[in-house]
Amino acid sequence: MTSSPASPEVDTWLSTLGGRGAAPAGPDPVPVSPDEAARRLRLLAVPAEDRAPVLATLPDPVRSPALWEALRHCHRTLFAESGPAPRDTVWPDAPARLGAAGRYFYVHLYLLALPTALERQRRLGVPETVVAATFADVGAKAATYRLAHGTGGFDRQLWAMRHFRGTLHRLGRLQFERTTRPAAASGGAPRRDGPAPGETVLDVHIPEDGPLTPGACDASLRSARAFHDRHFAAAPTARFATCSSWLLDDQIAAYLPPYSNIVRFQRRFTRYADGPGAERPVADDDILQFVFHTPPGTTDLGRLPRHTTLQRAVLHHLDTGAHWYRPTGWTRLP
Repeated sequence: MTSSPASPEVDTWLSTLGGRGAAPAGPDPVPVSPDEAARRLRLLAVPAEDRAPVLATLPDPVRSPALWEALRHCHRTLFAESGPAPRDTVWPDAPARLGAAGRYFYVHLYLLALPTALERQRRLGVPETVVAATFADVGAKAATYRLAHGTGGFDRQLWAMRHFRGTLHRLGRLQFERTTRPAAASGGAPRRDGPAPGETVLDVHIPEDGPLTPGACDASLRSARAFHDRHFAAAPTARFATCSSWLLDDQIAAYLPPYSNIVRFQRRFTRYADGPGAERPVADDDILQFVFHTPPGTTDLGRLPRHTTLQRAVLHHLDTGAHWYRPTGWTRLP
C-alpha cells in the first residue's frame, strides 16, 4: 500500500491513535521482508485466505508513512512499561475509507509486535507449545471476523494486547489471564472462602474452537497454578480462578440438560451475589457473537439458524424480550 487516503475520518482516526504526536517510550517496530511477514502470519495462525491481503496492505515507512507512524505509536503503547490497560486504551477500528489496509491494521500491528512478544516469552521460559497456542488466537479472531462480516479483517485489537504483553496464556482448552480481583467485583461483601478484593487471580476465558468437555477443563485448571508459579515466580501465587461470561448465566440451566457441558462448566463457579453495585452486564451481543458469529448490534434474529439446542435456547430467550447476562464467579484452583 502507498500513502493512506486523506479524509477527515482518516485524520481523526490517526490523531486518536497518536500517529501525529509524540510517541510513548517503548520499542519501535522494524519493517519486515515479505518472506518474514508470511512466516509470522503462520505463527499467528492467520487463515490462508487472509494472508495475501494482509501482506499486500502491510504499511511501509517510506510508501505509507502515516500508517507506519500510527503503527509505531501503537507498538510503543503495547510494550511501554507503564502502558494503559486494554480497557483504557483507545484503539478504534479504522475508517471504512482505508479498505483492507484499515481492516487489517491491527493484524499488521501484531505481526510487527511478534518478535518483542516472543522474546518476552523466551525469557520467561514459556514452552513453545503454549506460546503457539496463545498467539494462534490472532488467527482465530480473524476467522471470526470473516464469519461475522463476510470479508477479511480483525477487530479484537484490545483483546490481543493481553497475549502480547504476556498476561494471558492458553493452557489446553482454556485461557488464563493473570490479573487482580477488583475491590467492587460484582458487588456485595467478599466471601471468606473466595478471593479477597485486590487478590491476584487467574481470569478464565473460553476459546470458541471446540467442546467445553469436563475432562479438558479439568486438565486446564489443574495446570494453571503450576504454570504461573513456574513462569511468573516473582508474582503472587493465585489461589483462585475467576470467570465473567454469559456461560455463568444461570438462566441457561432452564434450557439445557444438567449433563450438558455448559451447565457443568458453570457449576464449577460460585457466582458473586447479585446486589447493589453488582456487575452483571447485559451480554446479548456476547452470546450472539459466540454462538452465531454475528457482529455487535445484530437485531434480526429471525434469520439466524435454530439447528442446535443451544441456538434454539439463545434465540427463544431473546424472543421473549428477556436478556442474557454476564455474571462473575470464582473457583478455587486445584
